[in-house]
Amino acid sequence: MDGVKSVSVSVTEGDPVTLRIDAETHKDALMLWRFGDKGILLAKIDSETGEISLKSADERFRDRLQLNQNGSLTIKNSRSEHAGLYELQIRGRESSQRFLLSVNAVPDPGLSSGAIAGIFFGVLVPVLLLVAAALALIYYRHRISKLKKQVAVSGEEKKETVTEGDSPTLHTGLTEINANEMIEWCYEAEDNRIAEINGGTRRSSTFAGADGRFWSKLMLDDRTGDLTISNIRTIHAGLYKLNISNISGSTIKTKHKRFILTVKVESMSVKEGASVLLQTAAEIQTDDLIVWTSGAQNRLVVKSDSGKTMFGKRFRNRVNLNTMTGSLTITNIRLTDSGHFKLQIINSEQTTFKRYNVTVTDSTAEGVIEQTTVVTPLLNGEVTDGGNEQQATSPV
Repeated sequence: MDGVKSVSVSVTEGDPVTLRIDAETHKDALMLWRFGDKGILLAKIDSETGEISLKSADERFRDRLQLNQNGSLTIKNSRSEHAGLYELQIRGRESSQRFLLSVNAVPDPGLSSGAIAGIFFGVLVPVLLLVAAALALIYYRHRISKLKKQVAVSGEEKKETVTEGDSPTLHTGLTEINANEMIEWCYEAEDNRIAEINGGTRRSSTFAGADGRFWSKLMLDDRTGDLTISNIRTIHAGLYKLNISNISGSTIKTKHKRFILTVKVESMSVKEGASVLLQTAAEIQTDDLIVWTSGAQNRLVVKSDSGKTMFGKRFRNRVNLNTMTGSLTITNIRLTDSGHFKLQIINSEQTTFKRYNVTVTDSTAEGVIEQTTVVTPLLNGEVTDGGNEQQATSPV
């Protein structure tokens, strides 16, 4: 199941800090440590080959990183520039571990009372200004929220179905945001804000969402307010709410739009003994790591890294990997091969994810049906057994 585990960690500047991972890891696990909103690659641990490497070219981490045997990451002699979000990605898993690191400065005991007073006032005044600005923003948003209930333009609703791995764009319908307009995007609930832009300042922001599922996933067009979800996954299916607020004096008119997004997983049914092509539209770069896994246990199918290809024992001599596109051909397919096949394309900037559902039927069965597994968003508080997603299979 998709999910994110987040931990907050605090350290005093100059001290080492260890980001400790969960004890359970698969014996064939490939683990990647990344830092910041750009996903800077810090380290790679490949349990299959025994390779453990620190890969960061970032000067902030030079000679400061250390990995222990289970993959936990230590930052030696920590500094304020090391504060931020760290993520551990594990091959084949649809979940990750995140650590929000804060680095506290060490006070200087040798400062004079005058110096301390100067620092106090030098810090206090900007802080008070920031607090005042924050309170003004809260009041402004509260006023918008209150007036939305008083003056609202009836909205429209759109439904869209996309394939997992696509990067759909939700359009505001605006050619350009006016200076007196404010755009706000929310997911499922009004208080779960994921993006916003102020037409006057053209200042835009994107957010990870209440549970972190949109981390490094969103792009906001600062001219139109259109929202793009990159490399979408099934956990991003659901209701997206757009609020376009037009401010004129003391009056705020808000136009509402709703987008119901359905994410489908590419699926197919094939006869035992036949060949099947799991095709992608990716353009593989020289340094990309390509990993295919299968089943709930994420068993290795094939891995290509720096020109070297490794095959899982179960699929040896039965698969062919196209290293230019990442597409996978499985020959002489077996009934036991039925299930999900997952592709990850990993580089220093991002991890691209795509999933396929393959059903293998008895060779004596008549006909082959291609299918699409659809994850349908739940609305109005619906609940199904086992989570907040429901799946249906329909022929295409």
